Amino acid sequence: MNSPIYYGTGKYRWTDNVDFENKNMPSKMIGRKEELDWIRRQLEYSSFAEKYKLRYDLKRGEILEFDWGINVNAEFSNRHYGVVLVDSGEFNPLVIVCPLKTNRNGGHPRSDVDLGIIPCLKTTHSTLAVINQIRAVDKLRIYTKFAIGQENQFRETNDPIDEMYRLEEKKLDLIKQAYINLLIMGNNDKSGEYR
Repeated sequence: MNSPIYYGTGKYRWTDNVDFENKNMPSKMIGRKEELDWIRRQLEYSSFAEKYKLRYDLKRGEILEFDWGINVNAEFSNRHYGVVLVDSGEFNPLVIVCPLKTNRNGGHPRSDVDLGIIPCLKTTHSTLAVINQIRAVDKLRIYTKFAIGQENQFRETNDPIDEMYRLEEKKLDLIKQAYINLLIMGNNDKSGEYR
């Protein structure tokens, strides 16, 4: 019996344990490809930032598509919609966003808020706000058709964001209250009772 041939060094070792006729890749190689893809996107962001100045004036409740990057384990990754939680002026490079995901398998009761059907997201499933993944992101991560033209060329526009891409105030209040509750639960002792 032939012993496997190893490639690479250290933790980046892999073998030819793949049926290449079926075009299957080992999961570690797929992960490396995603990481390299993310590095490529970061380089694109850097060159874009050198060439253009983004002047987005974002308002609370606007729903946009963001590139969350390639993150670790259960952290939100790749392109997903998000809702702006706090107004962010045109000279502020950051915006505070709550990621949104489709409710296909039910949400986590402590970290997800069901927002129901959001028409602009064009899905038959309800949408979940992922409360425990709220964070500030650079406006370069915004991926929208009104800002990015053909072949990733930036196109300035004065078109306002349509009202259908805005989350209702009562749903924003649900997100805010769920975030407060999440922070309060973090102060529980091991017995589960509030201090």
